[in-house]
Order: sequence, then structure tokens, then C-alpha cells
Amino acid sequence: MKKQLTEAEVIEYFHLVFLQVLSTRLDQSHYVLKGGVNLRYFFGSYRYSEDIDLDAIRIERWSLETRVDKVLDSPAMQMLLRSEGLAFERVTKPKQTETTQRWKLLITTNGRKKTVHTKIEFSHRADDPRRILEPVPDQVVAPYALRPPAVLHYTEGAAIEQKIGALALRSETQARDLFDLELLMRRYPDAIRPGQVTAKTLQVAIERATELPFAAFRDQVMPFLDREVADLYRPDVWDQMQSFVIDRLMELR
Repeated sequence: MKKQLTEAEVIEYFHLVFLQVLSTRLDQSHYVLKGGVNLRYFFGSYRYSEDIDLDAIRIERWSLETRVDKVLDSPAMQMLLRSEGLAFERVTKPKQTETTQRWKLLITTNGRKKTVHTKIEFSHRADDPRRILEPVPDQVVAPYALRPPAVLHYTEGAAIEQKIGALALRSETQARDLFDLELLMRRYPDAIRPGQVTAKTLQVAIERATELPFAAFRDQVMPFLDREVADLYRPDVWDQMQSFVIDRLMELR
């Protein structure tokens, strides 16, 4: 009997399907994967991502909107969702501006009353050249019996800089940014050097990291961790993660 996907796995399955179908509708040079999905697929993060974030590169807003709409409405998308007992209950486009394009989706699952929420967001603000085209690793797609989609994604140095900026500049501080930074900074200690991030941004990031309680990590991040490792994270472990990231940020000033 086929195992029912968890809520986090439903979202990851949809993100993989979206990238697979998108690659047939839009040249891969026009979008770059970033954020939590990039870390999950290419940097071994244990954290599932609730949303998928990409940078749009050299493509008009109206053209991207048309392509994404066609992807979401395509027979291939519907068939791949249906194969896992999934369907769109509602798709909305709450933001379509020159800088940000966002789609919000409600996904229904056979045998589950609760709908699953996710979001697709493209930003037109950045064009960082530190990116590489690679297929999503087999260990990510294997549980879903999907063909690995290839996608441009940011390299570790760019990902660390982006995460420092996110920790410092979000209107509401997110525990996931500190969690992601701890992973990246431990695995790639030489990927970023002093001077690459402004002292002001680093100082704000340090202050934000100091303020994050374990409760924020427990509520915001733990529901999206691989089940096998979620129990390893306790308040004392969170304290160690905070201290490590803060020390590393201070070294970069």
C-alpha cells in the first residue's frame, strides 16, 4: 500500500513537479532557485520548505505570468498531482508587480480534510552570477518516483549572503534563517569572507539572531524537519546553534 505523504512532503512533491513542468515551458536561463528549497535540494538541508522562491532573470513580468499560469493549468501538472491523490483547490495571484510575482496555492489531498498551503514567488530584483545548472539529486526525488528536474540555483557563497540579508532585513525575524545559516556556515566555512557583507547588515543580523527564542524554532522550523532528526533539536542545541552563527557573523565584520 502506498504511504500517504506528510504535509511537508506534499509541498515538496508539488515544488518538484512545478520545476519539472516549468522547464518545458520556459528556458532555464530565465529563473534561479534560491532560499530554503535550494538548500534542501543542493546543500543537504534537513528542512522542508513551505514555499518556493526564485529570481527571474531577463524576462518581462507579463511573459513570466503567462508561462507560470500555463504550467499550473497544464495537463501534465494535473496528471502528476493526481498520481499522488492531490489537486488544486484554489490558485490565486495576490501580487504581480514589476519586482515581485506571487502565486498562492491550496492543495487538497485524498484522505485528509486539511488543505495544504504553499506559495511560488519570483523576484525581479537580483541577478547574482554565482549560479550553476544541476539536476536535483536522486536522494531528493527518489521518494516520489519523479524524474530529477534540472534547475539553475545559487552556489553556497551566494546562498550564505542571501541568508544573512534575510535574517537582518525581514520585517519579522524568522528562525529558519538562523537554522539555514548554521548549516551553511558549518559545511562551507570558507564560502564567505570579511567585507562581502556590510558591517551594518551584519550587526543587524547579530541582533536579530540574539533575539530568537527556542519557541520560535519549535513552532516555525520543527514541523518542517525530517522526522528522523526533529527529536535531536532541544533548547540547549538551539542555544549552541545561535552562538555558532553569532560568532561567525562577528568574525565577518
